[in-house]
Amino acid sequence: MDITPGRKFFEEHMVYLSRKYFEYMVNKTYTADSILYNAFPCLDTPPPNVVQGRAELIRVFKAYLEYQGDIQVDSLYNFLETENVISFQATITSPKTGQWAVGDVWLMESGQIARHFGFADKL
Repeated sequence: MDITPGRKFFEEHMVYLSRKYFEYMVNKTYTADSILYNAFPCLDTPPPNVVQGRAELIRVFKAYLEYQGDIQVDSLYNFLETENVISFQATITSPKTGQWAVGDVWLMESGQIARHFGFADKL
């Protein structure tokens, strides 16, 4: 079975996260004016948060993985892709905080994430 473009994009995104290649990931996969709307509990302000621009995204992804540690994706489900959207849900396990249900919606522009909606709930 051939991997779809959206699934390939997702897999590359996860490799960058696992290797902590934050700058490369953000600069390659997010538009310069991208916005992240998230419910991550690891920032200095309570969720929900709105984070704009690549420099801030890099800061947030670093903070997220410092909070969680090396996350493991236990299950990936409800994966959906269209020409302009990639969305999915997953359960992940963090060595620091336990198991989570997460979901993301990526609105795409020219092959990059322009708007990223992220959700998380501790199980």
